[in-house]
Amino acid sequence: MTIDVEVVSASDLFVPNEVFNVDDAGADKTLSVAKFSVVGSSSYSVSVILNFLHELIENKYPEHDLWILLGSSAWQPDTRIVRHLKLSGALKARGLTIAGDSDWQEHAIEAEGKLRFFGGLRFSKPSLNTVADVLEKERCSYVVALPKSFDVMSLLNQGWLGELKCDLDFLDVISKQNGLIFKKVGEFDDGERGLLFVGLPDVMENLLR
Repeated sequence: MTIDVEVVSASDLFVPNEVFNVDDAGADKTLSVAKFSVVGSSSYSVSVILNFLHELIENKYPEHDLWILLGSSAWQPDTRIVRHLKLSGALKARGLTIAGDSDWQEHAIEAEGKLRFFGGLRFSKPSLNTVADVLEKERCSYVVALPKSFDVMSLLNQGWLGELKCDLDFLDVISKQNGLIFKKVGEFDDGERGLLFVGLPDVMENLLR
């Protein structure tokens, strides 16, 4: 069965549009948005879209690497067990593993006696299905395409919240380096689920043409 990926786009994330809007009248950023979705989607929708995007990015941005970025959804108590497990151990304890995770990088942010962990993993085509599974279950997550020279640890040191409207500085850092940001939208039982793209207008234009 062939599953078609539908694409809709808008030139400005910060003005009302039919794709996705962040209400931030004072924003000094110029970002475009596109939605990649499968209508009447199945449990394989995110995987289908990731495969579609992987091919696009390989063709249009061969100098970029794909990363999955994951963060703790809430502050964790600063205990010996939490420090031992870190984010990678907590994910594995829940059965969430990604093939070829030897490139995993991780950083802890401390505040008021609590911890939040942020991690990043570079991945390739054989890992697309397991990355899709993790995206389905982890809200505080992004997939990004970054230039090979990009310092991923700078993002982990900064952290993020996992919501576009709250992560504008995070989006700005990536987009200014011609990076591509993707965020999962839609829940498991939604009729339409997919991935949002956010990035500079010329980056989106090149991706979609």
